[in-house]
Amino acid sequence: MMRQSVDLWLEDLSLSNAEYQHYWRLLDHQEQAKALRFFQEKHRCQYVSSHGKLRTILASYTDTPPEQLCFAVEEFGKPYLVVDGKAHSVTFNLSHSDNKMLLAVSYQCEIGVDIEVWNSKIDRHLIANNCFAKTERLFWQSLLDHKQDAVFYQFWTRKESFIKAVGAGISLGVEQVISSGQGKARFLSIPSIYGVAADWQVVDLQLGNGVSAALTLKNTDFVWQWRVMGEKEDNRLR
Repeated sequence: MMRQSVDLWLEDLSLSNAEYQHYWRLLDHQEQAKALRFFQEKHRCQYVSSHGKLRTILASYTDTPPEQLCFAVEEFGKPYLVVDGKAHSVTFNLSHSDNKMLLAVSYQCEIGVDIEVWNSKIDRHLIANNCFAKTERLFWQSLLDHKQDAVFYQFWTRKESFIKAVGAGISLGVEQVISSGQGKARFLSIPSIYGVAADWQVVDLQLGNGVSAALTLKNTDFVWQWRVMGEKEDNRLR
């Protein structure tokens, strides 16, 4: 990986029994205990898969066996790597939805990702009323019905990826993270405590119909590259 780059890993969370046992053994005691607290087997398997794959991928950046990696969390729960009691230069952010996992990895870069598999059961209008800025809500409501899903999740994943990049909780107020409705993805306004909108880059990740994702980072001149099944595609953020 180049020092001024972000690697994006897209993984399926489905596991065979042998794979489940393998990833289970990579988890520490706290992770194993958390996995066992999931009532539904599906959710337990997704947790074991996502955290086992997280450890496996991060091990390749740190020259550390995956089962020996250590993590700590920031005030609002954002995890980071710890080596010899200090935060490691490798930064990462993980998101998963249904059976898909998205991981961003970089060096000393504030990054956040969010992936959402579309869910027809959620109340989009309720969420839009509570979490969208007025300009976003009016733009979304003006769209034809068949275009609303994509834009709803576009706005939502951008907001979530920003919150995760800055390591803030949901109490930040996602309605304060406002992005463009048309043209190139960009933030129009963010809470002033995090600087100005132009300091941050947001990218809509194209994953096909029914899945939306976004990457946010505090640098406008990074290269991001897919790492999927060994394939790589470079894209400059400009």
